[in-house]
Amino acid sequence: MTTNNTTASYLQLTLSSPPKKPQPIPWTHQETLNLIRAYQEKWYSLKRGPLRGSQWEEVAVVVAARCGYDYSHPSKTALQCRHKMEKLRQRHRSEKHRFTATSSAASSRSWQYFRLMDDLERGPLPISVRALPHNNSHEYENNNNNYSDGERGKNQSVRSRNILHQKADDDGAEEEEEGGMATELTAELRSFAERIVRLENMKMEMMKETERFRLEMENKRIRMILESQWRIIDSIGRVFRSS
Repeated sequence: MTTNNTTASYLQLTLSSPPKKPQPIPWTHQETLNLIRAYQEKWYSLKRGPLRGSQWEEVAVVVAARCGYDYSHPSKTALQCRHKMEKLRQRHRSEKHRFTATSSAASSRSWQYFRLMDDLERGPLPISVRALPHNNSHEYENNNNNYSDGERGKNQSVRSRNILHQKADDDGAEEEEEGGMATELTAELRSFAERIVRLENMKMEMMKETERFRLEMENKRIRMILESQWRIIDSIGRVFRSS
C-alpha cells in the first residue's frame, strides 16, 4: 500500500508541473550556408517564384542532409528555414542600402553572407548577356579592303558558327548542372527518408517496450491487492474460528 501511495504522489506531482518550453537552437554558420544554397536551388527551379509549404519541407531536408545530421540530431524545421531566409533578406536589403548610401565596400564586407545573398538576388546571368570571345575589330577594318566579298562572307559565316557552338555548349553545361543538382537532391531525400524510417521503427519498439512494462506493473498491482484482501479474509476467519 505504501508503494501505491508513493506512485500516486509521484504521478500527481508530474502532472501538476507544466512542461518547460524548449529554447530554440541558434543557427550555425554551416546551417546558414546550406540554407542559402538549398533555397537558391529551389527558388531558381521555380523561376524565382514563391515556395510553398511542401517545398520549404524539401529545403529543410536538404539542409539537414548537407549538414550530415541523422535522426538523433535536432535539425531545423521548414518554418524555421522560412523565417531565417526572411531575416537574411531583410539584413541584405539593409546592408545594400547602407552600401549604396556610403559608396564603400566596407559595408558589404562587414556581413559574411552579403556576397551569397547578393548573388541569390541577382540570379544567374542569361546566355545572351554573357561575354563572348573578343574579336579584333580594328584589324578586321584595316584588312577589310583586301578581302573580296566572298571571303568576307566566309569569315562572317565562321564567326556565326562559333557563336552558335558556344551558345550550344553553354546550354549543355547548364542542363548538365541542373541534372546533377536534381540527382544530388534525390539522393539526399532518399537518405533522409531512410533515417526517418529507422527513427519510426525505434519509436515503435519503444512504445511496445513501454506497453509491456505497463502491463507488468498493472499485473503486480493487482496481485498485491488480491494478496492483501486474502490476508484480511484469512485474519477475519481466524478470529471467528478462535471465538
